[in-house]
Amino acid sequence: MKINLRPFFSITLFLLLIGCGFITPPIVSKPGTTTTIIMVRHAERDPGGDPPLNAEGQARAQALAATLQQNGVTAIYATDYLRNRQTAQPLAEKLGLTVSLVGIAELLDTKALSAKLVTEFLEKHAGGVVLWIGNVGAPSIGQNGTLADMYTLLGGTGNPPNRYADMTIVIVPEASKGKPNIIRTTYGAPSSLD
Repeated sequence: MKINLRPFFSITLFLLLIGCGFITPPIVSKPGTTTTIIMVRHAERDPGGDPPLNAEGQARAQALAATLQQNGVTAIYATDYLRNRQTAQPLAEKLGLTVSLVGIAELLDTKALSAKLVTEFLEKHAGGVVLWIGNVGAPSIGQNGTLADMYTLLGGTGNPPNRYADMTIVIVPEASKGKPNIIRTTYGAPSSLD
């Protein structure tokens, strides 16, 4: 009896390449669902370690709430910086949602964090609308932020949503409906810091 091991080795190699980060599985929503992921940067703040939002940032946080309060947001995620929490707060209060906070230590590997979050959004919030309030990292030293890594992972090309007024909406269909649809837009007033 001759056993063909080729399919076994092909599947094993595929899983190994995924695990090592050489390839990523397709980004799809669960069967029968379409999941929307909205990405924005935290609102404006003054320089420093972790200062609160400045007046312009407080206005932007209110603009975010006004823009999204009628769009079916079912979950809000943000990094555990004060500026991110304060950006999320007005919308969370209007919708009666608790913000899911991501620990600052997880930002040390933004690629792994972005993959973990996208997986969680698509599994735990399938069919919902998830808002991610992320960070730009430190491009001057070659460190991407979660916004750039998540944008790329979801199929985005060009500049990620790194400006304060940027909003990127990614509509992730089930596998049979094709690839994610990416909509780049802005909200609120232009920023004096962009």
